Amino acid sequence: MTTVTEKTASIAMSDYMAKYRNVRRFLEYCKQCPRYGNLWCCPPFDHDIDLSDYNQVLLIGTTIHFDDATRAACHTPEESNATAKQSIDEVWKDLLPRLYQLERSHPGSRCFTIQCRLCGKQDCTRPQGQPCRHPGKLRNSLEAIGFDVEATARDLLGITLEWSTDGLLPRAITLVTALFH
Repeated sequence: MTTVTEKTASIAMSDYMAKYRNVRRFLEYCKQCPRYGNLWCCPPFDHDIDLSDYNQVLLIGTTIHFDDATRAACHTPEESNATAKQSIDEVWKDLLPRLYQLERSHPGSRCFTIQCRLCGKQDCTRPQGQPCRHPGKLRNSLEAIGFDVEATARDLLGITLEWSTDGLLPRAITLVTALFH
């Protein structure tokens, strides 16, 4: 069984940019990822992502907590990955529409999500040089535009991100999303 909790925090955009954004550093991390250049939500981008119109950031940390039985049932990294993906997909079905609704309720705002999941089981069209299937819904992650999500979660949301060091399911997975307005 899993439980889900949520924490929010607000910060002035100028402070968030100054303290938590380092495009050059995080672009180097992105370049080491197999998704770099292969997903429309990932760098390199064919356009500038202009953040100058935003004054405030609403951060949302959504944490999926796994109980001991769920963790014990995952005996291999493959089982852990499947359980994590399924749990994230379930949470995402509720979270993404809420983020879009926040955007609609704050004209001129933009939400930043996690890695795009809009195509479901279909592969992203980017490697084939085709346009995005969902250009009006596509949103970038905070990492993709140069923000330090680990420091954001720790300092602003009071959440320590957990990582699997042995390929097994961690106690929790946190999705850090935001509304820039």
